[in-house]
Amino acid sequence: MPGVIKETATEQSSFKVTMTFYDESGNAVAPDVMAWTLTDLDGSVVNSREDVAIADPSSSESILLEGDDLAVDGNDPVKRIITFQGTYTSAIWGAGKKLKDQSTFTIIPIKII
Repeated sequence: MPGVIKETATEQSSFKVTMTFYDESGNAVAPDVMAWTLTDLDGSVVNSREDVAIADPSSSESILLEGDDLAVDGNDPVKRIITFQGTYTSAIWGAGKKLKDQSTFTIIPIKII
């Protein structure tokens, strides 16, 4: 289910995003394949982070965003969206089932005085 990450990132710093994946029965499931994309609210890809493959995905994955992943232009907080998509094998429905989720988070700029 799309969500909002409550923790905030700091401009040009490091920020960990963790996602846990579940099957239709609510059990944690390791995807067969998984990738992630970082966008702004308009859907524009940020820092060329599009369809970044996760090698050997597990039921819980952490992504480290840093530097230009967390760049902002100005002194106002900025929202970003991280989207995970892939496939998994369902114990009920078989292989090739789609898995997709996203979360929004906020980047707080460092104000230059």
